[in-house]
Amino acid sequence: MPDQLDTSALHDATLVRLDLAWESGEVTFHLRTGNNPSFRLRVVDVTALTATRHFEWGPSASVNTVTLSGEAVVVEMQSGDVISVTGRYSAETEAGS
Repeated sequence: MPDQLDTSALHDATLVRLDLAWESGEVTFHLRTGNNPSFRLRVVDVTALTATRHFEWGPSASVNTVTLSGEAVVVEMQSGDVISVTGRYSAETEAGS
């Protein structure tokens, strides 16, 4: 696992898209933040992915919280929905985007 990411910087980030590369077992969260217009949170060695899209708190593409552990990434959206990915994470800014 990389150095601990300051997840508070991801509050209010916009989830642009979520990609699953089945063969390689990678999930990539494509996010836009105030400081990084092309921020990626990547999870590798993925063994499980669950996501709801019920908009219990109303429609929103904004992140509320991100919780990281050694084995999982859990993103709670401001819509009340939760995306949970089991695997190892890394964070990066896209070059040239």
